[in-house]
Amino acid sequence: MISILMPIYNGIEFLNESLTSVLAQSFPGWELIIGINGHPQGSEVFCKAKQFENMDKRIKVYDLYTIKGKANALNKMIEFCNYDHVALLDVDDIWHYKKLEAQTKFLHSYDVVGSNCIWFGDIENVVPKIPVYDFSNFNFAEVNPIINSSSVIRKELARWNENGIEDYDLWIRLRKLNKKFYNCPEIFVKHRIHKQSAFNSKGNNDKVKPLLALHGIKKEKNINTFMKEIINVRKM
Repeated sequence: MISILMPIYNGIEFLNESLTSVLAQSFPGWELIIGINGHPQGSEVFCKAKQFENMDKRIKVYDLYTIKGKANALNKMIEFCNYDHVALLDVDDIWHYKKLEAQTKFLHSYDVVGSNCIWFGDIENVVPKIPVYDFSNFNFAEVNPIINSSSVIRKELARWNENGIEDYDLWIRLRKLNKKFYNCPEIFVKHRIHKQSAFNSKGNNDKVKPLLALHGIKKEKNINTFMKEIINVRKM
């Protein structure tokens, strides 16, 4: 059984598409927790999201109007989870219908299970270069090795810091604790690239080097080289 977390600040216009990909999952043992953060109480965004509860009893929408920031929203949403594993899905991304079913095979052996993905939107048909299969000994300074919307995590390990790159920070902290990581080689996520996406957030790239320094990791390549090298230029 898996609890899916979907925090929403921007991107409500993509909710129907992402939610439809959850409803299509071949693995039925899930609940979806949607948290609307950073908006006034009873906002239009919350009201729009709340309507989607009628689609399936496994969907719950919460008005997190007192909370600002994605990491803080995620930490609050953990309190609503009924299951021992947590999956993340950004509202602008889309899952393959076999995603959760494929990942459940590895949850008993690994602490974090992700998968490959493909970009679409402003950048089309690009597969980022990340490690696949067991990469517990991978050097996490080379690249953020987990696609956020692909990840399934043991709930007791899911705690984020509000720093703008909360996912990368969590993976590095778990790597330092010698947790086990696995990426399915299949493309189970379509990651949308657009002007409001985290990929394009101003200043986020500048946060990588200080984050690595905080964890005592030296990064030798500048961020421009880093970004070029994580992209596998083959077209799908």
